[in-house]
Amino acid sequence: MKTLRFPIFLLWLTILPAAYSQQKGIVEGRLVDKTNPSIIARGVELEVIELGGGMDIIKTAATDSSGKFRIEGLPQGQRMVIRANYKGANYHGQVNFDATGKANVEIEVFEPTTSMKDIQVEGVRMAFQATGDQLKSVETVTFNNKTKPPKTYANPEGSFRISKAPGILEPPQIRVTAPGSSLPLVQSALESPDGQSYYSLYPIRPGVTTFEVQQLLPYASRSYTYTKKFYQGSGSVDIGVIPQDMVLSGEGLSKIQTDSQKNFSIYMSAPIKAGSDVVWTFSGGTPVAEESSQSTTEATVTAMPNSVGRNALLIGPLMLMGFILVLWYAFNHQNGSSKAADMQSRQLKERREQLLNTIADLDHRYEIQSVDRQEFLKEREESKRQLRRISLLLKK
Repeated sequence: MKTLRFPIFLLWLTILPAAYSQQKGIVEGRLVDKTNPSIIARGVELEVIELGGGMDIIKTAATDSSGKFRIEGLPQGQRMVIRANYKGANYHGQVNFDATGKANVEIEVFEPTTSMKDIQVEGVRMAFQATGDQLKSVETVTFNNKTKPPKTYANPEGSFRISKAPGILEPPQIRVTAPGSSLPLVQSALESPDGQSYYSLYPIRPGVTTFEVQQLLPYASRSYTYTKKFYQGSGSVDIGVIPQDMVLSGEGLSKIQTDSQKNFSIYMSAPIKAGSDVVWTFSGGTPVAEESSQSTTEATVTAMPNSVGRNALLIGPLMLMGFILVLWYAFNHQNGSSKAADMQSRQLKERREQLLNTIADLDHRYEIQSVDRQEFLKEREESKRQLRRISLLLKK
């Protein structure tokens, strides 16, 4: 055994410098206040987040008296961002090391405001799907923060609020896609003290922010009365329903399309003022059958998780968001110009790629036993159904 010690020691000496060199990354940067450049963001807490292995915080730091920072001893072979928490809002900067192991990061921050002035609701889309004795609901609300000078909207009573649906079976899930991001962040919905609404404290930064709300509602008797208060005004709202023979009725609603092949219908509401209440009734509908996992239209999925897929899984199951995308583009662009058709195709392909990454990483999580079998099968089948719908649209 003694004869093995020296070679092992030499091997250790060989590996150690290589490992050490991977921890010599240096990041230098500063925070820039885009609301008022004369304001110095000093003493702001910073976190270095590794993206490849589960959004782990690997180092912390703070800006100095001039708003600058320097962080040493970082692994160069990992994807990382610097997160700065400035006056209650998080801002991020991507870390890209050069050949010498150094990176320069400039993070833009904004002053907070509690006023919604110059923050517009640019779109509200809703979708409902009857499955068994339940009604799945997804609502997307898109805000465009056009404040000048740019400011971040933050309200201690909630930056975004939705009314509580009657008989809701579990607390809703909220996902937020921030300006410049392609992957949403999952959030637990906070319930108001009066029990009449849910809200999110996620700040609305300058640019486009989208809130996605998933709800699970009762549909045991093939009938449900949905009541909702619109806290923000909106133009007409497009509402997709599956199955196509489920009837949606209510004041100001009209059916504008039915697609029997893809089994959905689309309704449109009249413009809705802020503070208005709507009452919609869902009834009937042929139960949606579970699609075979061996469908020939299913895209091939290989369990090869990458950093994008791992990050995507942190946001939770995708559920019906692909369904909303399919309905929205199928209706709005099917008879449009070639430019609109190209946009539709691009959006659907991007969505398909996200779903493939999500399924691949879900398989990886199941392999390492970080998700139970029931949840694994549920999430995987839902994503595959979305892939099949997207495949049909791309072939059309």
